[in-house]
Amino acid sequence: MKITIFSLKGGVGKTSISVNLALTLKYGVITNDVYTPLERVVSKESLLKLEQNQALPDLPESYDIIFDFGGYVDSRVIKAINMSNYIIIPVTSSYLDLQLAINTIEEIKKYNNKIIIAANMLTSQKDYFLIRDTMKKMNYKYPIMPLKRTASIKNIFSNKESIESLVSKGGLSKYHYQNAKSQFDEIVKLLK
Repeated sequence: MKITIFSLKGGVGKTSISVNLALTLKYGVITNDVYTPLERVVSKESLLKLEQNQALPDLPESYDIIFDFGGYVDSRVIKAINMSNYIIIPVTSSYLDLQLAINTIEEIKKYNNKIIIAANMLTSQKDYFLIRDTMKKMNYKYPIMPLKRTASIKNIFSNKESIESLVSKGGLSKYHYQNAKSQFDEIVKLLK
């Protein structure tokens, strides 16, 4: 399976979602980010960091890959989107993020309409409802998956483990990470 995590807007949690899914699903990651924290978490063998003008390689259908792409839509992004089973678009409830999420959806749906919206960094139900209602006004019928704001996501990078792995340790670790794991489990269920 191939999954693209993409946004025209930085700071919406694209890489955090990518790394947790990659570690959970045991997928490789390809990124177009020049500076990426993926290098600290994902093994060299499982990460391909594209240089600025480096083309996206042809990949066998059997490769399980997450494309962690941001910025503008170029030929590499289009190629990744076309070969992906799903595209996850992270968005937060800020006005600018919502506008850029709409721009992102409009830009990529012409290539692949299997979109999942990750309502990310939610601090309240109100945030989720704002994202949901904005997407309804646009007549989008894409699933919207809630992801609450949590320190768990940052701990993926410091611990170099998926949330699922942190929960499996039991005890207080399980207590601290269980809610975030449940939210990601819903995304994984949707992907399968």
